[in-house]
Amino acid sequence: MKTVTNSNPKTDQKSPKPTLQAQQASTFLDEADYYDYEAELAQEKSDYYHLRYGY
Repeated sequence: MKTVTNSNPKTDQKSPKPTLQAQQASTFLDEADYYDYEAELAQEKSDYYHLRYGY
């Protein structure tokens, strides 16, 4: 049995669109939250390289 899928993006009308409210909420961080977020990203990157490459 063969399954056929439609791969034409023009016919797919159900693409999700981000809401303006969600975009605005994510852009307003106070300075402390921004630096906490940056520190978490740096820690995750450091952990990744430590586990991946052994340093």
